[in-house]
Amino acid sequence: MAVREIRKIMARLTLLGSSATLTDAHHDTTYMVVRGKHSSFLIDCGGSPFQRLQQAKAGLNSLEGLIITHRHADHIYGVPVLMQGLWLYGRERALTIYGPAQALQALKAIMDILGWQRWSGMFPIHFQEVPPTEGYVILESEEFTITSSPVRHLLPTIGLRIISRESGGVLVYSSDTEPCPEVVRLAQGADILLHESTGPHPGHSSGAQAGAVAREAGVKRLVLVHYPTLASDPQALLEEARLAFEGPVELGEDFATYEF
Repeated sequence: MAVREIRKIMARLTLLGSSATLTDAHHDTTYMVVRGKHSSFLIDCGGSPFQRLQQAKAGLNSLEGLIITHRHADHIYGVPVLMQGLWLYGRERALTIYGPAQALQALKAIMDILGWQRWSGMFPIHFQEVPPTEGYVILESEEFTITSSPVRHLLPTIGLRIISRESGGVLVYSSDTEPCPEVVRLAQGADILLHESTGPHPGHSSGAQAGAVAREAGVKRLVLVHYPTLASDPQALLEEARLAFEGPVELGEDFATYEF
């Protein structure tokens, strides 16, 4: 009998929110935490991140950094309260915030208004710009390699490709974007694609368009995120995506976890 190799699953991503900007009582705006055995990284930052990280049982001490995909309010408005929470929690080691130049400028301005540099005993915050270059390596740790690509939104935005160095699994997050070749290349052959599905609007994608990207990229599984939760029909969104993509399709929900 042939022995089948069992791939180790050491990486997982938990959605801390799954909605587009207009949320309902059961969904927060789309942001997430990716975790390995020893480290974690937050991707975008809405709502009440300090609370939601604890609800997801993502250890606060393992948080190594924050990646911001763009500067729209629903993707960054939780940053000040996260920084304040970590400070009051007693964090001492530095935290790096990665993102496009425009996003980092906005965050620095917000934090400066709040006077974070005068908070007694505040831990160091480093800002690292991510250029609009396909295949740019944002970080490479013992557990993850995370690369980025510019995508097509209403302002400079990056999508992310996250590789587990333990399992070889690949998860891709489109962020806010229209369908474009850059996203298809970013998602090529991924195990899981988290693709926005706000609707067929400028800078965004419908469920059908997300399905078409998943099909063209040859991904194994499609998860729809950043979808409208007020007065929307999630089932219709799933059906239109399934018409375009024959693989597994599901609607991302707050606190859903994906191993890769």
